[in-house]
Amino acid sequence: MLSSHRHRSDPRGLFAPRPVALGLLLGLLAACGGGGGEEPPKGGAGTPALKVSEPGDLTSYVQRVLRERAAQRQAGQAPVDAIGTVAPLPVGAAAPAASPTFSRSLTQERDVDEPDLLKTDGTHLFSLDLQDGAKPLLRTTRRLASSALEERAAVALALGGATALSPRGLVMGSDGQSLAVASEGWAGVVGNPCVDICPPALVLPGPVWVRNLVAVERFGVADPARPGATARLEFDGRLVDARRVGDHLVLVSEYQPMLAADQLPANAPPADREAAIAATRGADLLPRRRLANGDTLRLLGETECWVQPANASLALSVTTITVLDLRAGDLAPASRCFIGGTEALYMTPQSIYLASTRWLYTTVGGVWRYPPTIRTDIHKFGFEAGRLSYRASGEVEGHLGWDAQRKSYRLGEHEGLLRVLTFTGGAGWANLADATTTPPSPATLTVLREGMGTQGGTLAVVATLPNTRRPEPLGKPGEQVHGVRFAGARGYVVTFRQVDPLYVLDLADAADPRVAGVLEVPGFSDHLVPLSDRLLLGVGKAADTAGRAAGVKVSLFDVADAARPRELASQTYGSAGSQSGLDASRQGLALLSNGQTMRLSLPLFLVDAGFTNPSERLQRFEVDLGSGALRAKPQITPPPGTPAGGLATQRSALIGENVYWLVGGRLAANDW
Repeated sequence: MLSSHRHRSDPRGLFAPRPVALGLLLGLLAACGGGGGEEPPKGGAGTPALKVSEPGDLTSYVQRVLRERAAQRQAGQAPVDAIGTVAPLPVGAAAPAASPTFSRSLTQERDVDEPDLLKTDGTHLFSLDLQDGAKPLLRTTRRLASSALEERAAVALALGGATALSPRGLVMGSDGQSLAVASEGWAGVVGNPCVDICPPALVLPGPVWVRNLVAVERFGVADPARPGATARLEFDGRLVDARRVGDHLVLVSEYQPMLAADQLPANAPPADREAAIAATRGADLLPRRRLANGDTLRLLGETECWVQPANASLALSVTTITVLDLRAGDLAPASRCFIGGTEALYMTPQSIYLASTRWLYTTVGGVWRYPPTIRTDIHKFGFEAGRLSYRASGEVEGHLGWDAQRKSYRLGEHEGLLRVLTFTGGAGWANLADATTTPPSPATLTVLREGMGTQGGTLAVVATLPNTRRPEPLGKPGEQVHGVRFAGARGYVVTFRQVDPLYVLDLADAADPRVAGVLEVPGFSDHLVPLSDRLLLGVGKAADTAGRAAGVKVSLFDVADAARPRELASQTYGSAGSQSGLDASRQGLALLSNGQTMRLSLPLFLVDAGFTNPSERLQRFEVDLGSGALRAKPQITPPPGTPAGGLATQRSALIGENVYWLVGGRLAANDW
């Protein structure tokens, strides 16, 4: 199978069950590439720079792509768009500030909140119950003086124009008086949009679900016993991700339109296809907003978009950045878009970075293969008081890996410098035998700076690692990158084949990044969470001597001396096939600082050898931030009668001397 753009896995099924037809078609129809901005530098072929869309630019763009698609069909090379979609970003958490009395959702950057299924203000807990086969519910629950729970209300989310809705999470307004639920949904349509782009052998079961939508519903919760919907926004697209900074909610979505030229049968006469292409206009690419009465209007206009002249992809996908004011009566949506897709979103309080690629990749024997020459585009936007501005574009060698859950954690900004960890190999490996035949790990660190020298509007490369001065690879032959985390002037990278080399990167000198120290331990860490300047938590898998993943492994590392990282302690749970909450969601871990003690709670799905005796547990830990001791507390089991919901819908919150577990859509209270 040949794709016209980059691969993006589809972990959205982790959030809620959905029809087979929807998952199948979303995988086949998703498209990607490009980037966008405002007042960009002049872009030429071969550069990642963006260009403001002038009247007629989108029409020329879409007609060119459709004609190239038609030429491929005539030559017997029917194009197939990229598989998958972007969903929640990889997990990470900054150290909690000022010893809060209750835990908060894990975030990659402080002061940039992320949607979650569970939020609390310490007195009330607000949770989402995804309810398989029924409307999702927003539940409000009060924590009593006895620490027990009292449910105050359960309100169904509005479907609007959706056949089904999957909430991705909720965010609370800065005043605590309102919250907003961000969801993605789908609606059934009549017809087959798979014409000319699906493999000939593909048989689509039942109706074809293709109209994807993004919805945001705001509730007033000044009285948690009577939460009321106060505003709702719905528009075309698939939700990539969302972030909240202050009272502004930023949504990044992708939309792939159904164009008349692509709906013609494969044997349509060339003249008919050309007529359909000539009738296509740039406005046909743009997503529409659906009003409460069912009418639609454009979410934005052609001149509010950008194009990337160097984007040679034949995919027709539109990425939209929509900013909502959570204080405004109608949410005051303001949108900008660019032609192309987004592979990863990384955001700080002042900047938004979107990563994508203009290059082809293929699958061989079911394994995704990137070409050795692949490069990833990075587009930077300024974000101030809810207003977007295009700042710069750059590119790095390689790609961000195969796991959409972790792509964004391969980017990190510090003191105006963007650090990106990419993988320049053409393919991954599925077993140890594959790994032994591959060259040294082609992981690459790139440091970029905006507007370096006279190159205003560019993200210029300051340094890379490895380099001629420091040629040692980041990883041994056959190793893949698993966990990445940037924290201040440090970077942490985990690669794996049989053992877990933890690389500590010294990034203090932007022009000369270096490996400060390396630690090898059995297993690997997929998720790296800084607990303090000294302590780093790793959550991943144990491994046997053949390099096969085993049970869930939780490790505590001492990284105070970058040259001599140490594993202070580790715990392993279950056998091969066991998973942690961080395997299913970036919010799968809860943290609460209690003086010199860090408390952690982590949902687990455990199995014994041979995938027997499956069970769900909530594992609790205490970390002594002074001594570095890791102590596991007894596991908590679900209350009797709790329906199975999977790790992706489980969360926990720590409040005072209690832990509250969202499992099966309901909250359970336990003493710490």
